[in-house]
Amino acid sequence: MPAGLCTALLLAVVPAACTPRADPEGTPRRVAREIERTLTTVAQNEVTRDPELATRLGLPEPDAGYAYNRFLTDRSQAAYERARLSRLETRDLLVRITRPARGSALARHLDTLIAAHETAETLFMAGHGASALGASYPYVTDHTRGAYLDVPDLLARFHPLRTPANARAYADRMAQFADAIEDDRRRLESDARAGTVPPAPILRRMYALAAAGAAAPPETSPAVVSFENLLPGIADLTPAERQQLLTDVRRIAAENVRPAYAAFAASLSALANTAPELPGVWQLPDGPAYYAAALKAYTGDDASAAGLHERGKLEVDALLAETHRALVTLGLEDGSVGERLAFLAAQPEQIYPDTEEGHAALIGRILAHADRAEAALSGQFDIPLTEKAGLRAVPPEFASFLPPAAYIPRALGNNRPARVEINAQRLADWPDFSLAVLAFHELVPGHHLESSAAREAGLPLARQMVWNVAYGEGWASYAETLADELGLYSEDPVSRIGYLQSLLLRAAALVADTGIHNERWSRDQAIAYLAETTGLSLERSADEVDRYTVRPGYAAAYWIGRERILDLRERAIRVLGPKFDPKEFHRVILMGGPRPLGMVEEDVTRWYTAQVQN
Repeated sequence: MPAGLCTALLLAVVPAACTPRADPEGTPRRVAREIERTLTTVAQNEVTRDPELATRLGLPEPDAGYAYNRFLTDRSQAAYERARLSRLETRDLLVRITRPARGSALARHLDTLIAAHETAETLFMAGHGASALGASYPYVTDHTRGAYLDVPDLLARFHPLRTPANARAYADRMAQFADAIEDDRRRLESDARAGTVPPAPILRRMYALAAAGAAAPPETSPAVVSFENLLPGIADLTPAERQQLLTDVRRIAAENVRPAYAAFAASLSALANTAPELPGVWQLPDGPAYYAAALKAYTGDDASAAGLHERGKLEVDALLAETHRALVTLGLEDGSVGERLAFLAAQPEQIYPDTEEGHAALIGRILAHADRAEAALSGQFDIPLTEKAGLRAVPPEFASFLPPAAYIPRALGNNRPARVEINAQRLADWPDFSLAVLAFHELVPGHHLESSAAREAGLPLARQMVWNVAYGEGWASYAETLADELGLYSEDPVSRIGYLQSLLLRAAALVADTGIHNERWSRDQAIAYLAETTGLSLERSADEVDRYTVRPGYAAAYWIGRERILDLRERAIRVLGPKFDPKEFHRVILMGGPRPLGMVEEDVTRWYTAQVQN
């Protein structure tokens, strides 16, 4: 059971006379109990609203209070409106609750959730798309998410299949699958009638995915294949029930799900005929206001889109100059920086073959870089890594819509280890010189270390359901720079080119994101800018641009978050001088868990102020 939830339940049954009047951080025990009960309620409300999230988190069903694995998340317009009203009520409850001791962990939990609910409301107000705590999308569904993609992914890769109850729950979810696609279709068409429709290039990508789902034989669909493969391993199922469940799942896929895909594809085709070709949300009703809210939600920065655009261009210019110098030392002097990066990536020694052996070699190389990093971090961290994260390629059937790489934390029920998934659909996107920075970003000292620290901190469940992008991606991007400062690229100077290319992409993404949504760039203009600036392939650049299109503001958070953490470290060094301890600095940042960077700054300031006064 997650530590926060366990604590809340225990406190509810401990007699008040047996407890001290205040917790160790100074909050009266009565207030602490009230806050912990409220945090538990918030978490249970979110689990009830979004059972698919609970499955992806790997939450034990007893902790959720109901058999959530039997249900898909309600995607109807009515559910969308109910979620907004419920979160407004929750925000009001969190604001009114008696305040805990200032600077305490309880205060951090409370303030993080208040900020998440307030931010969600600024984006809910647009009245379209989808918004959750920590994430927002202008469109109901797109080429990276939606029932038509998420449900097969959920069933095939996250739904547990170990007990008869799991198998029955799987069949229950399959029975709801077609309705989930239909809910997305109805909401997408309703938003389109109100003036909010995905750009035509996105709709065409969606159509290709949906049409493939409609055309594929049901028995070859990932949801059916996964069920068929894992069903024989479930003990205590009678042969008759096992066969009946398999028959039901196959029938639902053929009679319900396949027609729903076909109807969805037809709708997408019709919408694409009249949708705009330009990708920016500036053309939506109140689009500029939505983009400003999204930028602030993801970056935590009050700067205008135009200001961030100009800032990004300055950062790109500085990085191009640094990358040029690094390339010259390798004897690469001719052509633009982007052309030379593309030339380097195309060299035979940089490309892994698209074979089983090639995939294994690529994964082994990434893990070897992570091991080197872990061995070099003793002077920077005192946070233990209790486990090594696994690494695997994304299953081919999901590669067309999943990101290039993703970190998936250990399941809350401890039945699924942490792992990184690499999208190996185009192995040319992973030249050898790019793998070190990838390891440091996704594994150590990046996302895996950050996730391990959050687990050690014992965050309550409500906190584990909210991820702050500027904090998380800012930390992982900072980890890339920390690795450079520790000399982890020095053994192979070409790998430092990969680090500089990664920084270029972060800064160029800030330019492209604001270019698309504020400067009214075309899709082709944004793709050309990324390819020419970073040396990435046109295909990879197009994938990046299309992701920026459907998640405005998200890409800007990488650079802004990294810069904020670097600024905080510089400030602490100036204040503390020789008393500065990087272990303590990193612990302050990481042990507080994902939270707005303004709160991180408060924690760091409180820490170094106390150091000065001691």
